[in-house]
Amino acid sequence: MTTSEKLEKAIAMLKEQHRELSKNLYLEGNIPDKVLERHTKWYAPIGSDEKVLFVVNYKIPGTAGKYGWTGMLVTDKNVYYRCLKNSFFSSLVAIAQTGIIPLSEIESLAIGDHDICFGSAYTGHKLLVNGQVKGLLRMGGGMEYDEKLIDDLLCIFSALKK
Repeated sequence: MTTSEKLEKAIAMLKEQHRELSKNLYLEGNIPDKVLERHTKWYAPIGSDEKVLFVVNYKIPGTAGKYGWTGMLVTDKNVYYRCLKNSFFSSLVAIAQTGIIPLSEIESLAIGDHDICFGSAYTGHKLLVNGQVKGLLRMGGGMEYDEKLIDDLLCIFSALKK
């Protein structure tokens, strides 16, 4: 089974659970155009032959336009991300890091510990791809993170462990 097929199966199982998903997670078949447009405009130049499986984030409280904003978009071919640099000072100077990783090279996706940045506002959780930290992915805004989003992503990512 390919990585794409594993993720699609996990997404289908998540949908079948009929539980309330995070408002910050958009699954295949239920991704508003405005959400997709923001991601493709800001960091994810998806190809016309790619099928979007899920998207993380649209509006994040405490961000100003692109400044401090992060997101993740996964297609049947690639993982696109826009994270903040994993630094003590990321809450003061929000430097974005973007990347594209072919899905065929993905062995694992995971959410790591939350930030240890200066101040009390939430900056993000570590996004780990194949065990390497790519940066801080915000899952919520202000002072609190979205635990429901973390649970939803862990459910999807767990499909890669099998």
